[in-house]
Amino acid sequence: MMYEKIKLAIDAGLFNRSLTKIVPPPTPDQISAVAKQLPLPLRQEHVRLLLEWGGSNLDAIRINGLEEVRCSGAFVEFANDFTGFIYMYNQTGAVFSEDTDGGLIEQIAESLPTFINEVLLGEQCPAFYGRDWLERLQEHNLI
Repeated sequence: MMYEKIKLAIDAGLFNRSLTKIVPPPTPDQISAVAKQLPLPLRQEHVRLLLEWGGSNLDAIRINGLEEVRCSGAFVEFANDFTGFIYMYNQTGAVFSEDTDGGLIEQIAESLPTFINEVLLGEQCPAFYGRDWLERLQEHNLI
């Protein structure tokens, strides 16, 4: 699994259970049907995320379900969080965050797997999520 670290985080109890909802993933045919309607292609790593986790809410981050995947300019939106950030990737696969409060868009990872496994749930988290999140990851033996 490309995103096995999500399962490890859930199993370790990192995410607040009341803010975590795991949903059944869409089928490859469902993904293909929606992808054909979008103006930008879905990257394979995004398809894998959908196949593994669908539109699950993972406490701090909400993966967009297939019906919530949007294209905005040169970006495909794949997740958001409760603080008002939208997460999206461009056609090279680089991941960006958009602060909906101020509109600032910045690159935060070179790929979707790097974003999930290293920025959200790994050692690169302090720059975006802070030292407290890093300590929580360490407490739960995720890094």
